[in-house]
Amino acid sequence: MQNTRTTVSQKKRPFSFNITNFLGSFFPSKPSLSEQYILDAARTSTGLQDWGSDSFLEGMRMLLESSINEARLHYFGRKFLQKGCIRAVKDRLRLEKAVKDNPDILNTPIEKPVFILGLPRTGTTLLQNLFFQDDRFRHLHYWEQVAIGLQPTPENLKDNYIIDSCSTFISRLKKISPEFFIAHDIQHRGPEECNGLMERDFSSIIYIMLRNIPTYTEWFQKKDMTSTYEYHRYQLQYLGYHFKGKRWVLKAPVHLLFLKYLFEVYPDAQIVQMHRDPLKAIPSMSSLVVISRWIHSDHVSEIKTAEQLLELMSRNINQSIAYRDAQSSSQILDISFSELVKDTMPTVNKIYNWLGVDFTHETKISMSNWLDISKLKQENEPHQYSLDQFGLNETRIQDCFTSYYERYADYL
Repeated sequence: MQNTRTTVSQKKRPFSFNITNFLGSFFPSKPSLSEQYILDAARTSTGLQDWGSDSFLEGMRMLLESSINEARLHYFGRKFLQKGCIRAVKDRLRLEKAVKDNPDILNTPIEKPVFILGLPRTGTTLLQNLFFQDDRFRHLHYWEQVAIGLQPTPENLKDNYIIDSCSTFISRLKKISPEFFIAHDIQHRGPEECNGLMERDFSSIIYIMLRNIPTYTEWFQKKDMTSTYEYHRYQLQYLGYHFKGKRWVLKAPVHLLFLKYLFEVYPDAQIVQMHRDPLKAIPSMSSLVVISRWIHSDHVSEIKTAEQLLELMSRNINQSIAYRDAQSSSQILDISFSELVKDTMPTVNKIYNWLGVDFTHETKISMSNWLDISKLKQENEPHQYSLDQFGLNETRIQDCFTSYYERYADYL
């Protein structure tokens, strides 16, 4: 029987939000989503002209065309997309100026970065937050993937005007979609996935999570991601310039789809791959994506969204299996979600040993304290979903992940 109360079903939008979208429905071409408008707006806002390589233009065109033709965005959805695109181009312009002003940025070493991967909802966020308690590593803070502004330093990393801006945005989003924060909490002073860095090259899964854009999705999965990962590294050099000697800890499940490109750009990377039964991961992720898409459109199908994600994630994991079958896996450590949840500190200790980093008593205490607070939050507001809700059943999911079940049986 279908669970009648799910997190998705708690959707309720403020009156001002609904009336704005209603009035905006009479002007479907506004705000403008034309390529020229976005490029001109970014240049006018920054007073800059040089954004470096034009490699991002193809992705931006695909995103805009797919969104206009397929996503059925309401006014807020169109405005959010427009502002996001303008911001990404502005970030490119500002980054290019920063490197021109200080070419030594390009000498910043990126040594043995740690990437936390796995299907979405497999404990990757949990592990990233645990690592975030250890200041010996360099973490990607939420604000750093939101905007290129002041260059991060030890003095401003945790206190600056962009963080204040992020706090304001998150507060507004909580009013629009409180159920989103039940499914996926965002902390303006916390860590974030490096998908935001990929957005600046307009090659990011985040666009797919927020919108029904099948044409863009197909293009994204087949894209040569060399330039995207090179730009990813370019940004890390800028962001890490004042933190030389600290290893990056990064997280984004989508990297599983592009391991070939990741290792081409980061040949000494060390990857921690999380594993969880897809029967748990797929409906959880489907719930999050449906919630996210409802923020941008009044036309979201739970069943269609889940089917899209099932196809995307099975392709994601099968691509990673094919890569690992063809390459040495010595730079990838497999970790079970259940192992991390049940025996958190021993599992983290195991990961630290593999990375060659001392798991200090101070680090263990910091992680334990954060974990206690996190568990209290989860108990108060559980994320609720079901297979029936998305027209899924166990057999359908298991058939899509046959190779995954066979290869990683010990971790599921």
